[in-house]
Amino acid sequence: MLTIAKVSQNAGRPIVRSLAIAGLAIAAIGWGVVPDLTRPASRLFDVAALAQNVSDDEVQNYARAILDMEPIRQSAYNDIKKIVTPGSPPNIVCSTNSTFSGLPGNARQIAVSYCNRSREIVQDSGLSIERFNQITSQIQGGDVDLERRIQSAMRDLQ
Repeated sequence: MLTIAKVSQNAGRPIVRSLAIAGLAIAAIGWGVVPDLTRPASRLFDVAALAQNVSDDEVQNYARAILDMEPIRQSAYNDIKKIVTPGSPPNIVCSTNSTFSGLPGNARQIAVSYCNRSREIVQDSGLSIERFNQITSQIQGGDVDLERRIQSAMRDLQ
């Protein structure tokens, strides 16, 4: 589930920026790529089991996708924030059309454009949307080792 959410004020520093981006990845990862919580519980466990063995190539691809999405996400967030005043833009989840419904036309178009571009970035990185979501779910599930591997890959790519 990719969302447009504000990153930490410390995002300018390289390590903090990496951690903020990883936090973004963990908290809200995929424009149109969210685990389907409507599936039966046994199916959810299958998805989690599939994600447990994340190869080094997948870690690199995931980290690259997150880094490539971040500037686009920040720009979309800032553009939407200018349109949706006062306050912060709502949490926008690309796979949930209802999160777009409250946005004025121009802001809605910015969000849709971001969602489409984010999907392309994930696929261009060499990951399927499903695999990207599996890795995200594993991180959200508390896999600290995987989180560290991704943060390290992000630092190396910067």
